[in-house]
Amino acid sequence: MEAIEKLSSTTLQSHPLTHSRLKLLASMSQSSEDHVSRLGMALSMASGKVDPQWVPRPNDYEKSNIEESSPKHIRGKTLFKDEIPLWMALAMRHQSPDSYEDWRGVLKAHWERGVEELMAIATAEGDWIRTLRKCLPN
Repeated sequence: MEAIEKLSSTTLQSHPLTHSRLKLLASMSQSSEDHVSRLGMALSMASGKVDPQWVPRPNDYEKSNIEESSPKHIRGKTLFKDEIPLWMALAMRHQSPDSYEDWRGVLKAHWERGVEELMAIATAEGDWIRTLRKCLPN
């Protein structure tokens, strides 16, 4: 229970590349960075275990045109809403973090890996509706 409360009040900080991607995806989807963040997290969790030290990598386009961006700061309450137990249960399908810090690392890594996966799909599809369709299980 203590971990849930701490995760709710924590603030996660992304890599600047993740924030840049969130801005582009939010614009493409005509939605908020928070909504895109939750979709990305779900996509990552469906992909399996994540290394808590996971770091995003720029694709070829991003290497030459990377937008100067700052890290994204997002509060646990904003990212997880009142659904932290659900997000924890989804993460536990593939791994079992032991402590608050482990949970924080795993959830942050899923957030950033998911945004990278979502960006790869959106880049290939070029349209938000097709991007969403590709996120659905076959």
